[in-house]
Amino acid sequence: MPARNLVLTGFMGVGKTTIGRRLAARLGRPFLDFDEEIVRRAGQTIPELFATEGEAAFRAWEAALCREWDQPRGWVLATGGGTCLDPTNRTRLEAGGYVFFLYADLEELARRLAGGGDRPLLRLGPGETLLDRLRALWAAREAAYRAIPRWIDTTGRPPEAVVEEILGQYWTLEAQGE
Repeated sequence: MPARNLVLTGFMGVGKTTIGRRLAARLGRPFLDFDEEIVRRAGQTIPELFATEGEAAFRAWEAALCREWDQPRGWVLATGGGTCLDPTNRTRLEAGGYVFFLYADLEELARRLAGGGDRPLLRLGPGETLLDRLRALWAAREAAYRAIPRWIDTTGRPPEAVVEEILGQYWTLEAQGE
């Protein structure tokens, strides 16, 4: 049986792709970024997909990927920040692997995300700051995020330190046969 997938999820800006690529390299495994795969399959950028088809279509792409990755294949996966809001998606990803939730404090995320591209969910309303927007998104998502049992703090930490912590937990889970 193939090794279980190692799945990274979490709020935007926490480092899922950066950490995922490093984990894959350390483990000698293939890596898949869900957002990059959706862009490839849809033939549109994420902002274009949101503009032309809406957020629901984007979430449908995420759900399709979760259906594809509900079995162990030995890959490292980085999901989009909203993928695991849907309990069915979480269940599917957990069926195929170990899911780790990466997080950072919102002030740090605001610094990381400031001026960082066109993210449809970060479009600010009149008088709204990026930190206000992040707080509102976090409040809407926190309950779903709390359903994920393994949390890793990336606040103020270099990627390699986060990789080491995940690997430590991963090897423990593997040894326990969970």
